[in-house]
Amino acid sequence: MVVLAVILLVLVAVLVVAIFVSNPDIYELSIFGAVVPVTSAGVFITGAVAMAVIILALLLLRTGIRRGRARRKEIKALQASTDNVLSSSATQAEDSTVTTSGKTSDTSDATESVTAEPSTTKETSSREVEGESSTTPAERRAMLDEADALTRDEPRK
Repeated sequence: MVVLAVILLVLVAVLVVAIFVSNPDIYELSIFGAVVPVTSAGVFITGAVAMAVIILALLLLRTGIRRGRARRKEIKALQASTDNVLSSSATQAEDSTVTTSGKTSDTSDATESVTAEPSTTKETSSREVEGESSTTPAERRAMLDEADALTRDEPRK
């Protein structure tokens, strides 16, 4: 690979020198109505600069897209961990009863099943960090709405 790269660089250098030496003619180019006298070497340099600017722009675009993707991925992970923390704190705060649309159900069975299996807590916590959750999106939305309703009732400090 290195040998091929060196050979290509030498060929490009030979091409550039050949363009500069063999074409001393002056051409008149019209750019936006203005006539500009240039040699063939000037046209070549202009093309090379334009190519370098395009490559730089593409590299910046690729870097920006990758950063944006990484930022969105991090935000999703943080939101998932926040959802998990909110759901676990809501479960702990409401360990006796949960009221949903007029119905009351006892959640002590759910908390007992969680405490009855201590060997799976490490696996569960590692899954929660990775973004997997045992709650459905509808349940998470209901918990967030309930938390919003509770915080609206509290006086601001």
